[in-house]
Amino acid sequence: MREGCAKTGSIRGTIAALAFTCLILASPSIASAGWTAPVTVSGVGSSVSQTRVAGGSDGNSWVVWKREVGGFDVIQGTRVTIDGAHGSIITLSPAGQDVTDPVLVSRADGSAMVGWTNKSGTSDFMQTVAIAADGTAGSVVDRSTNGPAGQDAKDLSIALGDDGTAGASWLRYNGSIWVAQAVMVGTDGSSGTIQDMSGTEAAVGAPDIGAAPPSTVGGSYAYRVFWPQGSGTSSNVGTRQINADGTTTDVVLLFADGAACQDPFDVNVTYSSGGDLNAFWVCYRQNTDTSTGTEYYNWSAQWLRLSSGIPVTSPAVVSNASPTEPGVPYKIVGLYATQVFGGQPVVAWTHELDGGGDRMETGRVVPILPIGAAFQAWANASPDLAAAGDPVIAANSSAAAVSGYTIPGALPGQSSVSWTRFSNSSYEPFTPTGSFLYSADPGFSVASNGKSLAAFTGIDGSSVGSARVMTYTSPGIRLDPNGFNYGKVDIGESNSRFATIKSNGQTPAEVTGISISGPGAASYSLSGATSCVKTLDTNSTCQFGVKFKPGSTASQNATVTVSTEVGVRQISLTGRGLNRTRNRITVAPGSRSARKGKVVRFKVKAKNVGGVTSNSTRICVNLQKRALKLAGNRCRSLGSLPAGATRNLSYRIRVTWRARRGVRLPVTFVMRANNAVVRQVVARVWRKGN
Repeated sequence: MREGCAKTGSIRGTIAALAFTCLILASPSIASAGWTAPVTVSGVGSSVSQTRVAGGSDGNSWVVWKREVGGFDVIQGTRVTIDGAHGSIITLSPAGQDVTDPVLVSRADGSAMVGWTNKSGTSDFMQTVAIAADGTAGSVVDRSTNGPAGQDAKDLSIALGDDGTAGASWLRYNGSIWVAQAVMVGTDGSSGTIQDMSGTEAAVGAPDIGAAPPSTVGGSYAYRVFWPQGSGTSSNVGTRQINADGTTTDVVLLFADGAACQDPFDVNVTYSSGGDLNAFWVCYRQNTDTSTGTEYYNWSAQWLRLSSGIPVTSPAVVSNASPTEPGVPYKIVGLYATQVFGGQPVVAWTHELDGGGDRMETGRVVPILPIGAAFQAWANASPDLAAAGDPVIAANSSAAAVSGYTIPGALPGQSSVSWTRFSNSSYEPFTPTGSFLYSADPGFSVASNGKSLAAFTGIDGSSVGSARVMTYTSPGIRLDPNGFNYGKVDIGESNSRFATIKSNGQTPAEVTGISISGPGAASYSLSGATSCVKTLDTNSTCQFGVKFKPGSTASQNATVTVSTEVGVRQISLTGRGLNRTRNRITVAPGSRSARKGKVVRFKVKAKNVGGVTSNSTRICVNLQKRALKLAGNRCRSLGSLPAGATRNLSYRIRVTWRARRGVRLPVTFVMRANNAVVRQVVARVWRKGN
């Protein structure tokens, strides 16, 4: 049975586009560094099997499993944070009843739904329980009909809408044929009318359901079901939708000719963040060699994409998702697709290699602006193996993904699981080990910040299983640059440079402190550093300033130390004070008006802000002599102006009748010295009135 998956976001996580289609294998020592040791979350007791995991966008997840309690198989679970801490164990299914095949789905906010097949009724039937975002579990609700005898239900799938609604689909035997059924669940948890989604003209295979986002803001979710039906040249893929008002659309069979897509299986329904439908399945597909016109067949992964609001019609335009090359067998024997929180769907499949063996491969939907999308082959999740199956995948919007699989053992119950975590800068294959001999049921949750959680069933030498979890973190910090050389800076003046901290690991990194030390530390200061003492998300940066203000001509050496959870990063600092004459001149007020014949007064301040005496210092005034008359000499000598000394001067300027009314006339005060750069300041004078 195919696992159920959340259609508002992966039960394993979310994804965004990577910058490559194939990743290079990293060394195993690096690959294993980020995963913690397995921790048992199912507690003590009888053997556990069928472990499932589903998480919100923050990676905090529910892990559920099946175990025998008091002679009955029940579904239990616990909440696990993305850091691996887990809460108390609760029993979700009814007491005194046998249940099996749990299905677990989650919304981005962490609210979830768990379903299973109840085998203690008149017939096998479906039940679910809703879990609120705060972890509160609701009541168990029957979703399919219990009875009559012999009309069992199986292959449950669940989808969740962001509006609080949900949908469930399953197979039910009606006494003569298997049909696909579905029901929409209201925001209050109540079931709508159970609908027969497929017809009775052919037996159908396991259906899948997706939550179709509304095409208008504020609208309600609809729920679309796909299923495979028939066999051989009578095969097809059918679909039907339960609308938001509870009505259903007509059944649509995607292919006009059943020979075009024979014996379909592993149907998956997903939606993109923009509401586009993306459905996937595997079938024996007729293809045409465009170069020769020759027809050929291949077991390929199929992809149907329709933009939001576009109805499904027949014959549908279906593309090959897996590579298809004329004359080259490329057989897909298992497929798993899931959508994302705010992204595009991703797919994992098992490629049965020509000549024997299997390889686990992945693909993704890539948006093409302004509208449209393409399917792109992604990273191989495994090397070539003798045998492998049960592909799963999870990812996030930060371009981090985990894809896992199961390797069968020599005997039932002796399988092992492996997975690969990859991103646009890493490829890390991993096989869990610990106090267990075998493993099964891999699943993942990848947080939006890159932290990852893996859950699986660990089986010891006595064939006793337990639900295990592992978490992945791989923080990294880069500090640029590694040194500042300020050169020579005038004593008393300052020069600022800026450093950048970048979180360049696979998961967030915490900066715990920023400081300056060393013999010349007193000449340096930080600005904006406190705002960088925080946790930085992957690929994010924070910038702070380092200012050098020398007090002497001696060389000043110091070190900036950035302390982080992955160690310290440092910047070397060096600079020297420059002792020279530097004059400064200011005037007040900066502008003034006066009537004809009146005097305007200005106060000028001259200061030596350098470290050497200013020689032969003088101040001269430049102005329009016909319009303005200066009282006294145009140039005044200050002589020697010692370092740090200030001289204050007063000037009187009379406005003559030749000054035009309203015209601002410049008065420039120029400060010169034999051993300093010329400085000047400009004031403005204008005539007002008559």
